[in-house]
Amino acid sequence: MRNLPKLILILAAAAFLLPGTHTNAQTLSEKLVVPEAGMTQMLTLDDGSTLVGKITEVGETDIKFQTDMGEMTIAIAKIRDIKKVSTSSIKGGQYWFPNPNRTRLLVGPTARTLKMGTGYFFDLWIFFPGVAYGVTDNIQVSAGASIIPGADHQLFFFMPKVGFPVAEKLDVSFNVSIFQVWDATAGLAFANMTCGTDDRSFTLGTGPVFTRDGIGSVPGVIAGGESRLSRRFAVVGESWFFSSKSEYEGQKNDKLLLGLFGFRFLGDGLSVDLAIGYSAEWDQRQVSYDWETDESEYEDDFDDGWIPYIDFVYNF
Repeated sequence: MRNLPKLILILAAAAFLLPGTHTNAQTLSEKLVVPEAGMTQMLTLDDGSTLVGKITEVGETDIKFQTDMGEMTIAIAKIRDIKKVSTSSIKGGQYWFPNPNRTRLLVGPTARTLKMGTGYFFDLWIFFPGVAYGVTDNIQVSAGASIIPGADHQLFFFMPKVGFPVAEKLDVSFNVSIFQVWDATAGLAFANMTCGTDDRSFTLGTGPVFTRDGIGSVPGVIAGGESRLSRRFAVVGESWFFSSKSEYEGQKNDKLLLGLFGFRFLGDGLSVDLAIGYSAEWDQRQVSYDWETDESEYEDDFDDGWIPYIDFVYNF
């Protein structure tokens, strides 16, 4: 009787583990099928190695598996897992996992949306975290806030997006980007178009700039793109242009250009961006006024600068 508690624990553990083992075996057996056209299989063996190819025949204790090196016979007992992927994702004998950052460039959004129930956590410049989530396959929301230590006021941002695929390699979306810092609110409502594949695409968008004072007279423009050069490396860049023709306090034709270009390091479900940002602001300021002719004289005022950029994205 002294060993009864220990025996009960062993039986409880067995009752807990055995159904799971049966479920895993059953799940694996369901995956042991000859794949349909256009699909490839990735076999993970019990030693951790991976084979890429297709099952051609399933037996009671083993399978025949076709790879680039030829057909081989593999014992089912040695198979840990099977994953079915699109044949187009196999390049040079390697599996290219999906682009983990297909819905955004560096800062600006592409026209593509997250699938329903999926999302990602992102962090810009360390102190600007946020989250994005697919409400449906066509509706995505992103939001976040700065966490700058010691700052009296923080930046808040909210970015809803509605997007639709209109062709095999073309998506369109309608986006609103709203920013609030201190007591000022500004934003951009624009239509986006992204053409190309998830690994190589170009995005172009335009729409009105707005603040609490009203809507700007000249639309803003965003343009950018991404090119995946290898399984784990891509280049990405974007530019933003804003302009205002309204005159106030002796100033007119205020323009702002923002540019970002850098490298994207990719993993399965995550990415890290290292880039350089450039900003240029120029306007025309009033330097004199002729009361007789009611004419003003303006001079150009230009200011620019560079800033390093870093962010990371983790899919969930």
